Amino acid sequence: MTVRRRLVTSTALIALVAVLVLGVPLALVEAARVRTDQTARLEREADAVAAVIDDRLEAGKPIRAALLRRHVVRGHQVTVTLVNGSTIAAGSTDGGAMRRVHAGSSRNSTVTAAAPLSEENHRVHRAWALLILLAGGGVAFAVVLASIQARRLSAPLERVALTSARLGDGDFSVRAPRSGVPEIDAIAQALDRSAERIARLVAREREFSSNVSHQLRTPLTALRLRMEELAQVDEPAAREREAAAALREADRLEATIVNLLAHAREDRVGRAAQGDVVAIARDHVARWAPIFGQDLRVLTLTCAGHAYALVSPGTVGQILDVLLENAGRHGSGAVTVDVKQEDGHALISVKDDGAGIAREDYQRVFERGASGGGGTGIGLHLARALAEADGASLRVATTCASRLELRLPLATTPGVRAPGAVGPA
Repeated sequence: MTVRRRLVTSTALIALVAVLVLGVPLALVEAARVRTDQTARLEREADAVAAVIDDRLEAGKPIRAALLRRHVVRGHQVTVTLVNGSTIAAGSTDGGAMRRVHAGSSRNSTVTAAAPLSEENHRVHRAWALLILLAGGGVAFAVVLASIQARRLSAPLERVALTSARLGDGDFSVRAPRSGVPEIDAIAQALDRSAERIARLVAREREFSSNVSHQLRTPLTALRLRMEELAQVDEPAAREREAAAALREADRLEATIVNLLAHAREDRVGRAAQGDVVAIARDHVARWAPIFGQDLRVLTLTCAGHAYALVSPGTVGQILDVLLENAGRHGSGAVTVDVKQEDGHALISVKDDGAGIAREDYQRVFERGASGGGGTGIGLHLARALAEADGASLRVATTCASRLELRLPLATTPGVRAPGAVGPA
């Protein structure tokens, strides 16, 4: 049974019970009133006839039935019993049960007024019919009001149910309409908040899938190169070195997955700690050099001493991988990674000999899906997101369109090794 039908049925039952509770006593009271009124009417008829008899007897005039008939209501009967025992009757009835009322005169005569009970019952039944008609009208009116109220309450619930169904089908942009009923609106608001949370979760999962497919490609490529070199090495010592390098690439792959999971949860990628970004850059340049070498391109690192910055484990390496892959895919010629300190920041820049990025696209290249060279449009967007999550910034250099700059907050006390950093501290 639907909510609408339940509301209408329950309201009709309540109205019916109320009518019975109030109507039955009222019907009994009305029946008693009709009987009392009938008795009073008969008493008035008898008194009127008694007054006429007294007047006639005082005047010494005879009493005839025709004289009494003028004071008798049609369908009623009046009987006068005189002192001498004679009886005079006027009027007529249909027979059957009668209600009789007696009255006396000043001349010791007795007057009896009678009326059939069918007349009294007819008045009672007519009163009851009116009560039943009013009760039925009240119940019908209650049912109509209940139908209107049920429609007002069930329609918003039906719309909320439809919204839930569309949400279940994957339409996370749907929002539940408001009805003006506080309880239903509270459900709608909760549903809207759930839709927003689910939309964010689904978007985050989709972004995570895209980020994983993009970011794991480079470690897997490096691991494949190591395995190929390992297969070609016959010397045991060299084979052991290559195996150790392959294991390091596997560790790097695992760290990449951990960092991407943390980013998907919208947490900081890691705890910021002091690390030598020169050592991190040197390690990643060493990994990428063989990949650039396959395309007969040169990858070099320029730096002066050490540059200690507040970094999270793996974040700088992740961003460097994206910048180097971007230079390898979309740039040309030699690639230079430069690390230095500038204006209280550690600055890492990646530059190639290509034409670079058009000035009007300086910001657009960091938007998700933006790519002008057949790429996925994920890398630079992810790199900037990782940088901002770590309190850093990533931009295109204003002085060179083919240079991308990562600016990190400089550490105040150098020499503390960041977790996951590779190289000397």
